[in-house]
Amino acid sequence: MPGAILTSFAQMIFYKTLLGSNTMRIRIISLCRISAFFVVVGLAISTGCARKTQALFTKAELITCGRLAVLGLTPEQEQIFMASYTKAFPGQIITFVERSRLQEIISEQDLLQGRLDDRTRAKVKQILGVEAIIMCTYYDGTIGAGRKKLRVRIVNSATGAIVGSVITQARNDFEYHCDTAVKALKADLMSGSQYGYLDR
Repeated sequence: MPGAILTSFAQMIFYKTLLGSNTMRIRIISLCRISAFFVVVGLAISTGCARKTQALFTKAELITCGRLAVLGLTPEQEQIFMASYTKAFPGQIITFVERSRLQEIISEQDLLQGRLDDRTRAKVKQILGVEAIIMCTYYDGTIGAGRKKLRVRIVNSATGAIVGSVITQARNDFEYHCDTAVKALKADLMSGSQYGYLDR
């Protein structure tokens, strides 16, 4: 009899321990799930907050500019930007002036820095027939919170007037910035116009 009581007592302790550990396990799993949920929500919010498009405007004359030049980017970045721009305007005939032709008028350093005075701008128009100059500045996220930024200004080479502007901010790669910037310019250009043929 004492042995049976002892066995029953041992079984009771065993079940209590087992029940306690299961309860603890359930609590830990619940806490892990809640923590994971908040991490995912936090990442989604921070990613959303990090993506911005600002300083956006276009003038109607931008659509008449078919011969363009890009300043302020490396050769590889320039190629990516030109591809994004051309894809965004499939119904428009666009010609980009070769970088080597620009270097005949503008030094490589000025090309990379996006520097352009009135006299040089007039030369680009007169000698190369460029109608608009796309001046870009790209910040690769090495400074600050890892946000990358692309600033685009499109200047009429004859008048010096800015005919398009946009700034993108995100942690994404350079191609994302180009696509976002160009799509924003196109959307703004079309929002108050009759340029339906741009989508063809």
